[in-house]
Amino acid sequence: MSPDWDQHYRDGFTPWDKGAPAPPLVEWLAMHPGELRGRVLAIGCGLGHDVRALAASHPGVEAVGLDLSPTAVAMAREIPTVNAERYKEGDLFDLPEGMLEAFDWVWEHTCFCAIDPDRREDYVRAVWTALRPGGQLLGVFYLDPYDDEHQPGGGPPHGTSLAELEERFVQSGRFEIIDHAVPQTAYEGREGRERVVRMRRVG
Repeated sequence: MSPDWDQHYRDGFTPWDKGAPAPPLVEWLAMHPGELRGRVLAIGCGLGHDVRALAASHPGVEAVGLDLSPTAVAMAREIPTVNAERYKEGDLFDLPEGMLEAFDWVWEHTCFCAIDPDRREDYVRAVWTALRPGGQLLGVFYLDPYDDEHQPGGGPPHGTSLAELEERFVQSGRFEIIDHAVPQTAYEGREGRERVVRMRRVG
C-alpha cells in the first residue's frame, strides 16, 4: 500500500526532502554542461529543488515538475522561479494527452524507489510514454536504502539493483542503457549506495 504522500506534506513529515537539489544531479549537470536541454519532466518532484536545478542549468531547458501531492505542488509554486520551470499536479501512471511523447528528458530521483515494486513495469511504460522517440531518462537510483529503520519488503524506499534495472528497462525493449556510474557526491548516508543511470528510449 502506497503512503498518503499529500498527508505527509500537510503534516510537514517529509524526511526525504533535504531542502536542496540531489547532489548527484548537481554533479552530473556540472560534468555535462549544456548537454541536458529541451523539455524535461521531473517526476515525483516534491518541492521542486531538482526542478529548479534543471531549469537553471541551461537557458534551453524547460523543466516541468510532476507530483501526486497538490500540497507539494502548491508549495513548489510559492518558491521563486529561476527560469522556465513550472509544476503540475498529476499521476505518472495516468499522464494527460499533452504529456505523452512530449519530453526530451525525464529526470528520476527517489520516484522509482518510492512506488510499490509491483508497479515497476508500469513505471517503465509510463516513462517510455512520456518521452519523445530517442528521448532520455536520467536517474539516480537508490540501490541500497536499507538501514536500521528501513528493511527489505518494508519500504518505501524500496531498493533495486543494476540487474533489475537491466531486466525491467532494457529487456522490455523500451530502453537502452547509455552509461551508469557511482556518484561522487551524495546526501549524507547515501554515499556509494546510489547509481546514476542514463538511458535512451528505444522505438
